Amino acid sequence: MKNSRLRIVSVCRTLPTPDDPSAGVFVQNRLSALQEIADVHVLQPVPFTPLLRPLPRWAAQGSRKAAGLTIEPVPMPYVPGALKWLDGMWLARAVRPVLQRLHGERPIDLIDAHFGFPDGTGCVTVGRELSVPVFITVRGNEHEWIRTPRTGPRLASALRAADGCIAVSHALQQLLVEQGVAPAATRVIHNAIERKVFCPGDRVAARQQLQLDPDQPLVVSVGHLVSRKRHHVLIESFARVRQQLPGARLVIIGSRSFETAYPDQLLELARRLGVDSAVQFVGNVTQQQVAQWLRAADVFALLTAREGCCNAVLEALAVGAPVVSTPAGDNAFFLREGVNGSLVPIDDVDATTAALRSALQRRDWDRGAIAAQLLEQVGGWGDVAARVLNFMNERLAAVARA
Repeated sequence: MKNSRLRIVSVCRTLPTPDDPSAGVFVQNRLSALQEIADVHVLQPVPFTPLLRPLPRWAAQGSRKAAGLTIEPVPMPYVPGALKWLDGMWLARAVRPVLQRLHGERPIDLIDAHFGFPDGTGCVTVGRELSVPVFITVRGNEHEWIRTPRTGPRLASALRAADGCIAVSHALQQLLVEQGVAPAATRVIHNAIERKVFCPGDRVAARQQLQLDPDQPLVVSVGHLVSRKRHHVLIESFARVRQQLPGARLVIIGSRSFETAYPDQLLELARRLGVDSAVQFVGNVTQQQVAQWLRAADVFALLTAREGCCNAVLEALAVGAPVVSTPAGDNAFFLREGVNGSLVPIDDVDATTAALRSALQRRDWDRGAIAAQLLEQVGGWGDVAARVLNFMNERLAAVARA
């Protein structure tokens, strides 16, 4: 391979924006670290529909700088709520002229698509037209798209056609292989955490800053208010925990999302179970504030039904908080019973109640050891970027030999 830095154009719809600063932070972190060892230009397709869903103002103002990256918004006309299987086509039409321009200015070494659909499917289409290698990172929603009648075959075809596929969990790598992707063309590279933010700290100081009772048992959860995060299961389990630990408190950090009725259903559930005064919905906060809540917590809990690589679990472990979660994604790869938390079956209220009660009553969690183990497993974003670039170079060399 040539020694010069690879010229990479990354394509991802889900990145932090002025409207949603927490969206796709994990993607931006990886790209920012990759920028240190390669030339990275980022395209962000922005879906819009004239009259119905206008283009956001920030997207009409041209490229922006963020985390050392140049992010170029690309307007993506599409039909909302209908014919979703065509979204890959809409994305390809949007990014095609921009990729042609960039490739004409200076040859692109590879296109780096994040999420299999529609980003991956659209980028494979354009990459083949330009004879530019395409890599796809699958991050979790592919489990759902692959089962959709018209979308599934398109996604599977794009994954097989890609020059390399990065999976953020072993479960997603298995999905790739099941869809016919050659094992040698896949690599598991977990997400990392922002080590300067998510690190052990003073629990007492964190509680003082958050104006919390220093002795109150505290459960913290982080996740958008959508049903697959199973916050309703957590609230039901917490209500049972309160019967034995009446002073316990539950804090849920996460914003309202596309399931507009779900947050109100959670509020009603807490009221019906008589724990509404002990359950607090914090909303969308900064990463620094999330880290403080995690330091203050006695246990972190997320009973999610589906994940790729669950950043919230990794961030909790990085701070040193014991975790109660499900085997979704690669949680089983990181959690060790009695060492840094517990795994419970999805939608199992009884098992979750027992695990939460046990974690809250235990006083000898080694938070320093919990954090150190996580950092040894995933490292920082610089480590992740190096693994990504090594895999890309390996696959480019293999394709060149073939």
